[in-house]
Amino acid sequence: MVFWTSYMTLYNWLKNKFFLFWVYNDMSYDWCKFNFHTFSFLIASGLAYPFYYTREMVDIWPKERGGFCTWNNSYRQCLKFMIENIELQFYNCLRGYSGWFRRFGLQYYVALWFADNLGMMSNCNEAFNSLEAISPIFAESV
Repeated sequence: MVFWTSYMTLYNWLKNKFFLFWVYNDMSYDWCKFNFHTFSFLIASGLAYPFYYTREMVDIWPKERGGFCTWNNSYRQCLKFMIENIELQFYNCLRGYSGWFRRFGLQYYVALWFADNLGMMSNCNEAFNSLEAISPIFAESV
């Protein structure tokens, strides 16, 4: 939720705020989109990764002897532990980020690029690529 909310908000804001770059200044739209997309993706994934890492700590990490969980199976207590014991430059919050980016992040990045190419991140969707036309629930009403 943190990733999608921050990514979509920031990307659409940048795209709407700086439309004059490719409309009036003759800059390539793909170059502008690459800059907006990369900036938004890095900010959003940097904000959301600590929450993903917290989930991993609680759900996947091995338990202590006897099956006892340090954080009592609570995401909130684990996140609180991470914040209270934060290291300089947020190393414990962003540990493993490069591995996550190689495994999942690049796929998300490319998928979001294609979604924008299909017009799914536009304020004025045409009927053929709007979410209402894509949804099978509304396929009969087109």
